[in-house]
Amino acid sequence: MAGASYGRARTTFDRIRDDQVLRGEEVLGPFRDKGEWELARWLMKNVGHNQAEQFLKLPIIQQRVHPAYPTKDTLLKVIDSLPGGVDWICKEMNQTGDLLDADGKPMSEMLELWYRDPVECVREIIGNPAFENVMHYTPERVYEDKEQKSAVTDEMWTAEWWWEMQGRLPMGSTVVPVILSSDKTKLSQFRGDKSAWPLYLTIGNISKDVRRLASSHATVLLGYLPVGKFDCFSDKARQIARYQMFHSCVRVVLDTLIQAGTSGENMTCADRNIRSAFPIVAAYVADYPEQCLVSCCMENRCPVGTVRPEDRGAHLPCLPRSKEETLRLLHDHQCGLNNPESKQRFKDIGLRPVYNPFWADLPHTDIFQSFTPDLLHQLHKGVFKDHLVKWCTSLVGTDEIDDRFRTMPSLTGLRQFKNGISSVSQWTGAEHKEMEKIFVGMLASAVDVRVIQAVRALLDFIYLASLQSHTTETIRRLRASLDDFHTHKDVFLETGARHPAHFNIPKYHAMEHYADLILRFGSTDGYNTEWSERLHIDYAKDAYRASNKKDYTVQMTRWLSRQEAIDRFGVYLEWCTDGAHLPDASKPTRSHSESQASSLSLSSTAVHDGLDHSDADIVTTTYHVAATHPPALRNILASKIVSGHNASRFLHALQTFLQGNGSLIIPQPFDSFDLFKRLVFHLPDVAEVNSNKLTSIVRAAPPVPRVGRRTAHPAYLDFALVRTGESNTYTDGTPMHGLRVAHVRVIFKLLIVFNIQTTHPLAYVEWFTPFRAPDKASGLHVVSPSTRMHQPYAEIIEVNRIVRNCHLIPKYGAQRDPLWSSENVTVLDVCKSFYVNPYIDLHAFCMYKHVSNLRSYVPST
Repeated sequence: MAGASYGRARTTFDRIRDDQVLRGEEVLGPFRDKGEWELARWLMKNVGHNQAEQFLKLPIIQQRVHPAYPTKDTLLKVIDSLPGGVDWICKEMNQTGDLLDADGKPMSEMLELWYRDPVECVREIIGNPAFENVMHYTPERVYEDKEQKSAVTDEMWTAEWWWEMQGRLPMGSTVVPVILSSDKTKLSQFRGDKSAWPLYLTIGNISKDVRRLASSHATVLLGYLPVGKFDCFSDKARQIARYQMFHSCVRVVLDTLIQAGTSGENMTCADRNIRSAFPIVAAYVADYPEQCLVSCCMENRCPVGTVRPEDRGAHLPCLPRSKEETLRLLHDHQCGLNNPESKQRFKDIGLRPVYNPFWADLPHTDIFQSFTPDLLHQLHKGVFKDHLVKWCTSLVGTDEIDDRFRTMPSLTGLRQFKNGISSVSQWTGAEHKEMEKIFVGMLASAVDVRVIQAVRALLDFIYLASLQSHTTETIRRLRASLDDFHTHKDVFLETGARHPAHFNIPKYHAMEHYADLILRFGSTDGYNTEWSERLHIDYAKDAYRASNKKDYTVQMTRWLSRQEAIDRFGVYLEWCTDGAHLPDASKPTRSHSESQASSLSLSSTAVHDGLDHSDADIVTTTYHVAATHPPALRNILASKIVSGHNASRFLHALQTFLQGNGSLIIPQPFDSFDLFKRLVFHLPDVAEVNSNKLTSIVRAAPPVPRVGRRTAHPAYLDFALVRTGESNTYTDGTPMHGLRVAHVRVIFKLLIVFNIQTTHPLAYVEWFTPFRAPDKASGLHVVSPSTRMHQPYAEIIEVNRIVRNCHLIPKYGAQRDPLWSSENVTVLDVCKSFYVNPYIDLHAFCMYKHVSNLRSYVPST
């Protein structure tokens, strides 16, 4: 049995309340009322020290508010009286260089290491009642089928590492997977020599959706590693001295984990149960240079395996590095043992002479198998932007690439590169992801078939790696995408797009390990380096700005302690508000059933318990429309709708709709209608996609002329997937069953004069041809406007038949038609053949690529 309870105890919040009762304080502690607390929190979070002093001394504050803290100093004393967290420790790290001073003595440098006890940090996190409902103490095996052939891997407790550790520990033990992250960062754009090297800690027991949020405070700053000048070393010795200092400092920081990970520690958990916890370093989140630093290898090697530098692009097995062998080789090198075999092996696997690495004595930790996938630096920036985009641009041409980006049809949430991409001077991960959304469709038919096959394989790999829940099938497809890329990659060498003529690129080689690492630690969204980059703002940059820029590290730790005290007390007050501090408080329950990893929808849950659920494959979308029509869209003449929305068959389609609903009224150009600008659809939950990204917007907004300083813009008329009753052999039995692309040109409501009551608003749509087999090279479906009697095939439908928006990419051909402009309507009206874009978002990817358990859609009621 895992996660056994060995008694009950009071949590940190319980003890805070006990202390308040003993002192005769109310829940708000040193604050007289809620308003005084909120003012103090606002000042500490948003106002600098000098500005806070000026604010508190304003006559209106002194005379009307009468705060208990009339000055900045008294405010800080109140904050310092709040319950604190783990104390900071400062240790001096002295290093002696190989250079001599004027007196002939070795030069030295004294560095300060600021850190906190990692065991106490783990104790604070695992005992935080705020995490009670998102905390797991035992591993789980989850399957999506009753035969248990398709395993589900998402959270860390569903992955292999936890099960492996559980088997090593005594019966009843609780595994606490410690996740470390470090990343050196500049503190100011204007003081280039000011840097910080934060080291962060969190635990895998907490759900990744909560863990990755900076606002949840599930990740703590464990320490600031020193960033020295190392002027006491010669140029030859300086770099190795930096590596050695890093390992020496991290070893000091993690020292208490050695005993705790070996023998365990009794810890009071968030649910008030005492457990025998074994905090074990499981994962290390870092970019590629830092991974090499941690693994003591050169930067032209793989930090995970022993593949030769010249074979990194060969798609060959990469045998894992051995902790025991590495330590032995480092020891032999340090002792000067000249065993030719060891010496050659040391060179072959690219080790650096960094002795006594910090991970040497950490129990149950294989540091080489601890590195997690890095979507930001490895895939979005490295594989895609730095290499693939560069290669394809050299094939298609910079001007042509820019033109295609400029003329790309718009969609809500899709960035428009109105000036192309060649003029972008500073790139971020957000821009990389926006380019990925349209890259395959933009290149299709413009390059050699093998090029588009390689591009498609890489984009499929990136999207599959980004899924937040995996099955046996998605892992298989992840591996297959990598295989496909290596099958077609040589086309970049043959065309001269890739130079030098090899693929020994570290970030491309890193993809070889993705499938195994996902199975080992869970989906990649729980370990992305974007997480630590966001934490830099709170724990490094903001802290530095709050200092006087001199001897700033100690000031940063003091500032952070106060910020954490504010955050902790705020969470404590919420806990008290919920009544959790009362003896008879009703505690929420949480199920550990296998359905946690199943695909959810708005109308039903896909249950993986092996029972017969006849409606488990039916999902529903819901929509939202404005409660009132915008003034500019009221009483719009039909003739204006026809011209402004380019809805040439509007009156004919409306007449057909009216007749089909028993009305004999024939609509006329002078009839007026109330219009809507947009529909907002709430997509069904799927386990593979973040629940915060399940909104889809369909626009049908008319053009707006220039008025004063307001610029004109064209009509925004989006495409959508619409539910039909049609059978299609190419989509039946897939998530696209019964769906067809339509151009939504008008969203409106019938006036009472037509004597028809509809449950939902209406939409004028122009249909596209049904889905056929996707293009073999790009894997994209090709559709064209559907016609009848040489006229657009148009229809009036109720909007509940619309499932979501749909992005179409013009089929540019080898060269873009110069008549196409960036104006949405112009491009879409001139082009007659389009690619359906499955990469516009992860939800669309799962649907078009048949990744999700989603089966079919039913209309919302």
